[in-house]
Amino acid sequence: MRRENGQSEKVYSTLDAYQAGFLVLRQFIPQLVDQNGKIVFVFVQTDELLRALDDYQCGAVVEAARFAFAIKTLKSRIHSTRRNKEDFHGGKKVE
Repeated sequence: MRRENGQSEKVYSTLDAYQAGFLVLRQFIPQLVDQNGKIVFVFVQTDELLRALDDYQCGAVVEAARFAFAIKTLKSRIHSTRRNKEDFHGGKKVE
């Protein structure tokens, strides 16, 4: 990812909606990026993000309803991203 000043920043990417949902609960906001037809969750990599990933891998406990909602929201964003991509052909929206 590029910052406004043109420098690059480290990123963490995953295809795992459950991991991404956990990170969303921890207040990390992903960008959704299409990589060869797959939608990837991309986060700015920080020390806080890496600690959150460690918590996830060690079995952190979260509220089930909030976790399910975060995952459903991410999956909706995936479908919306794919639908928007399919609606465009050659840079023009197909109607």
